[in-house]
Amino acid sequence: MIYHKDSTLALASLLFIITLIPTKMTVRFIGADYESIVRCAVVVLIATITILFSLQAIESLVSMAFVFIWMMFVFNRTLGLSKSWSGIITVWVGLIQLAALQGLQRLGFHW
Repeated sequence: MIYHKDSTLALASLLFIITLIPTKMTVRFIGADYESIVRCAVVVLIATITILFSLQAIESLVSMAFVFIWMMFVFNRTLGLSKSWSGIITVWVGLIQLAALQGLQRLGFHW
């Protein structure tokens, strides 16, 4: 498939692929209750959509806190992590996605 460099689908797909493997390795290292690749893919998909839309919509510290709490809840319920591990992996996945997004933007992909 050929995408234009301003394609949202291409950016989201690349961001998903770049984030999935590190997330799976981290979840396995942490020892989550549910560490299957399918659950990791669901979590990364939700995180990717949340990150891309929140970059456009975040206007205050309160909204950033709500996004953080939402992602902690998703990691907690989907992977069976404790609250502390959910917070740590939320920060970790957020940093991976922001770094990947920065790298993709330098390659010419725009959101």
